[in-house]
Amino acid sequence: MKSVIKYSCSICALLAVFALGNYICYKSALKHFKEMQTSSEEKVYSEIDAVVTDKVESRYEELSERQQQIEEDNVQTDTSDYDTLSVQTIYQIENYDAVKDTTAVEYETLPEELVGLKREDADNFCRDYMKDVPAEEFLKGLQSMGVISFSNERLVVRKIYNSSKVKFRYYLIAVDGEVVAYYGDKKTVYEYTGIETENLHVKERRALKNGIEVQDEDELYSILENYSS
Repeated sequence: MKSVIKYSCSICALLAVFALGNYICYKSALKHFKEMQTSSEEKVYSEIDAVVTDKVESRYEELSERQQQIEEDNVQTDTSDYDTLSVQTIYQIENYDAVKDTTAVEYETLPEELVGLKREDADNFCRDYMKDVPAEEFLKGLQSMGVISFSNERLVVRKIYNSSKVKFRYYLIAVDGEVVAYYGDKKTVYEYTGIETENLHVKERRALKNGIEVQDEDELYSILENYSS
């Protein structure tokens, strides 16, 4: 009986050892499988990430180059097409009358002096114009002139007039012994009168030497008629 019990215990022990061995092998195999699966997944993810990164970087470089080209084209276009006046440029003049508080818009052919110029040059053109205002502009009371809008397509200039600022329209002065009538700008001849200063009184000659400001045409011809009598 004892031998049977001993035999049974041995069998049980062997079965337990066998089961434990199988369990250990199973756990080892399972661990190895998980390690292989993790390694495989990491490898796949790494390859995918590398491919995606390469494509993103390539696309970014492509877009950067395209944006740079667009900016360069814009700069070139701005310089050649929008920053320089041409014969096709519309020349718009806004004439503001400060006395009447009204604005009249007119369009003219772009002055030849402005063709090919940039914004700074156009500003200088306006400043030079005001330094040497034409007589007709002076008589209308031109006070200022400046660029208010600039592009290759359209140049807008604003002129401000105030006739109340024109204190005299004509100017009489003796030139080489003759009475000469100028416009109020004192540089544009209105009329060579043919009146010789030697035939005038001393007081009149003295006044003409210094110059006489004449308010309007009626006063001008009144003075000239007095000189001729």
